[in-house]
Amino acid sequence: MAGLAALFFLPSQPARAEQTATISWNASADPSVVGYCVYTREDNSPNLTRVDVGANPRVLIGGLKEGLAYGFSVSSYNTAGIESEPSPEVSVTLKVPVKLKPGATPKSPVTVQFPAAPGKWYEVQASSDLKNWTTIWQTGVATVYAPVEFQDVQSVMMKSRFYRLIVH
Repeated sequence: MAGLAALFFLPSQPARAEQTATISWNASADPSVVGYCVYTREDNSPNLTRVDVGANPRVLIGGLKEGLAYGFSVSSYNTAGIESEPSPEVSVTLKVPVKLKPGATPKSPVTVQFPAAPGKWYEVQASSDLKNWTTIWQTGVATVYAPVEFQDVQSVMMKSRFYRLIVH
């Protein structure tokens, strides 16, 4: 059976704890190919999830968590059910959305919120000029997928304050 020419990953737009992705590829020109299987690997796990998508060269994969890396590959199969070697794995890490919640009053500190993924730890960094960054808080290694928030008490003393999140 002929190999697959391309594999594409398109994350869904709305930011939320779980996302969906559209996985699509160029259909095989081999007339013996009657269907495809998509393999998903979460965060370099040895475990693969296999989804038989039939003849459709496109599938929506749900339950993807922000902050985790995913690998996707595709194989084709014929009428006898014989599967080709999977395509090379395409990897992507879903971005972690950071939300800033202003204080109730101008003298109240800003709260930084984001989802934490198991096995990862995070640094919240701040800057007043977008050139010089300082770590102002960090988490321990997360054991479960859960929301995290940090209140930046120094924000009330700053005219402008920018934030970024470093994932480890």
